[in-house]
Amino acid sequence: MTDAAINERDLVRALAELARICAGRPERSSFATSLVLQVLRPFRARAAGVGIVDAQGYLDMRTMYGFAAGTLRDGPRYELTDEFPLTDAVRRGEIVEGSIADLGERYPSFASYPLQGKHMIFLPLLFRGATIGGMAIEMDVSPHCDSCEPFWSAVADLVSATLSVEEAAPARDRGRRSGPLSPRQHQILQHMQQGRTNSEIARAMNFGTSTIGHDIMRIFDVLGVESRREAVDAAERAGILAPRSPGDEE
Repeated sequence: MTDAAINERDLVRALAELARICAGRPERSSFATSLVLQVLRPFRARAAGVGIVDAQGYLDMRTMYGFAAGTLRDGPRYELTDEFPLTDAVRRGEIVEGSIADLGERYPSFASYPLQGKHMIFLPLLFRGATIGGMAIEMDVSPHCDSCEPFWSAVADLVSATLSVEEAAPARDRGRRSGPLSPRQHQILQHMQQGRTNSEIARAMNFGTSTIGHDIMRIFDVLGVESRREAVDAAERAGILAPRSPGDEE
């Protein structure tokens, strides 16, 4: 199959197959396998991996297929500040893609990975405006992001919605979770205490707004609250934040 074989019918069929798989609530362990062997055949996909941003702010790889041992293997947790295309996509909330050679030049640490395909694409996974994870796909056919961007966005949305069923609970069912806030989440709380918006926090911390939004939702989960004001109040009561002086900005 050549790049010219990618057409709208191929893409529609691929999305229909992914929708069917997602509707069946797939097992996490087989999800990446289905992406490679069933969904992304038009791109001659070789490997796929899906990670979720955990409560401590790490990207935790949850399902893998096709990667050689030691390459994005199942289990590792990555700091979102790592200089790597997948964490870059998650941190910025933007697609990162290119040929294997091009990505190796842009990300020196990536050049040492044993990859067999010709292209890779890294997709941020967003749910309700917050980044919940990321997906890496290795393939032989170019992802054609200029012309196929709606397709890849739809793939990411379907995967995100499927994962969110398992990872997220409705706000009314949330209780205070065990486990500490990550250092980045603690810093975000300090910015929230000073009344800064998500955009202002993102600029100050050099992260995408979707990543900050995700961290704020995690803060809500840990503290068992549903608003920024409640989060700051709860953090002050728990001694996580120093109490505000009467003259401090809300």
